[in-house]
Amino acid sequence: MIPSWTRKPGAVYLVLAALLTVFAARLLHTASEKSFTVDEPHYVGTALYLWESGDYHFARSLRFHPPLTFHLAGLPLLALDLGQLEATPRLGGQLMHGSDPAPELVRVLSRTPFIILACWGAVLLFLWAREVAGTHAGLLAAFFYTFSPTLLANGSLAHSDITVTVFFLQTLYAFWRWWREPTGFRFGLCGLSLGLALMAKLSALLLLPILGILLAGIASQWQPLVREPSIHGPAAWPVRLGWAVGHFLGLLSLAVFVVWLGYGGSFALSEGISGPHASLTLPAYVHSLLFDFAANAQGRTVFFFGEYSQQGWWYFLPAAYLLKTPLGFLLLLVFSISSWRRSPGRLGIFLGTPILVYLLVACVWLKVPLGLRYLLPILPLVNLFVAIRLVPCEAHWRRALVLIGSVWLAGASLWIHPHYLAYFNELSGGPKRAYRHLVESNLDWGQDLGTLARYLEARGNPPVRLAYFGVEDPERYGLRSTMLKGCKPVTGLVAISASIIQGLYSPGNPFKRPPDGCYDWLLEHEPVAQPGYSILVYETKQ
Repeated sequence: MIPSWTRKPGAVYLVLAALLTVFAARLLHTASEKSFTVDEPHYVGTALYLWESGDYHFARSLRFHPPLTFHLAGLPLLALDLGQLEATPRLGGQLMHGSDPAPELVRVLSRTPFIILACWGAVLLFLWAREVAGTHAGLLAAFFYTFSPTLLANGSLAHSDITVTVFFLQTLYAFWRWWREPTGFRFGLCGLSLGLALMAKLSALLLLPILGILLAGIASQWQPLVREPSIHGPAAWPVRLGWAVGHFLGLLSLAVFVVWLGYGGSFALSEGISGPHASLTLPAYVHSLLFDFAANAQGRTVFFFGEYSQQGWWYFLPAAYLLKTPLGFLLLLVFSISSWRRSPGRLGIFLGTPILVYLLVACVWLKVPLGLRYLLPILPLVNLFVAIRLVPCEAHWRRALVLIGSVWLAGASLWIHPHYLAYFNELSGGPKRAYRHLVESNLDWGQDLGTLARYLEARGNPPVRLAYFGVEDPERYGLRSTMLKGCKPVTGLVAISASIIQGLYSPGNPFKRPPDGCYDWLLEHEPVAQPGYSILVYETKQ
């Protein structure tokens, strides 16, 4: 039985507003508490440089990324007075080490557009679930989204991951609405949203085969509510194929137009800088794509449960999902999958296709699975799937299951605040044991220098040997630190990032690994503290 209050629009929107308010407040607090992650200064510096120069060179400024995230990160910073600082792609590093404007202000302002964008993702999910299975499903989907530690971790960062996630979701939702009622306006919104997704991150290119498959399916009698006689009558297969191809090209044309605008209204051609494509004269977007293919083929060292690999493991990302998702939600997910009810409104097709295509590419083709964030675009789709499967909750045992799973999820999410990036569930031993399983952006992305400073301040700010995987300056936080160099054991207080102690990176050089077993002399002991869970503190004696 659906609660009677869910039939009152005012009450429904009040609950949604409460979810969004709590979500935004947690994101803002996290943005103010956490240091810049490794990638963020590049987005900040390039953002201001792009707004001033209009230079969209694929390597010199964009460093092989599409420009939308840069534009968003720079918007709030345009109002700042940078004084004598020159806008260059390296400006982000200068702002971190300067004093006017305050680095703390720069950090929060640059992250604010992404917090707003993350909230918009929750609204999209609510609207989609409500249209499919009613108001109760909409609120449940929004609840799952706003209490997800993974979405909370990435929603407070000036980074492309949350950007592509929201526009990935928006594109699929717009496509689904067009399928239900195919109007030119809805078709146009879908194409424009596709362009924004492609401008956010190259992984959004997976939307092209996904939409192609969905269009082919529609032409093969996946009948929308409003039929198009040209394909759902006695039409021959060439007509249906032409319909699907024509609509795909229409979406692609709109998307290319948005990408063209995103690159400053130009597809200026330029030559590659190195490698087999150096002599090719291509648009910046294509050069970025070729670079990604080359980087993936080359591989990169990944740490997983004490092992290292240049080629990754196909099960790395699914395992990370199982370890970093609250068990309460995993319980509801298992129940939803085991429930063989047909999804309302044929939504199963529109969720299953993108999830399967994305997983296939991420698990089989991707050789550099640095973190769970690589699965971020499909996580809201999983939230949506679970929400519509759980509604209606007519049986008492079913309601109890939803209540237990939801309370478990909420408890885990609130308990870990604001250390969302370091969340690991009970199955993995929790965040204190996480450094033995996964590192890099699964746990340690350079975000806890301020957390370490607060911990040491509470101890009287003693001197510390520091091996920090990050980009901010320890002196700005008042740390009395000297760099931990080499592999020789030292005495005294040692603070070391999880990614370094596991030998994935060297202090001060993220592109070089230390010798094998370099920090075994620390790993043999338990840390005395773990500020933010990503930095381990040891007290070593002779």
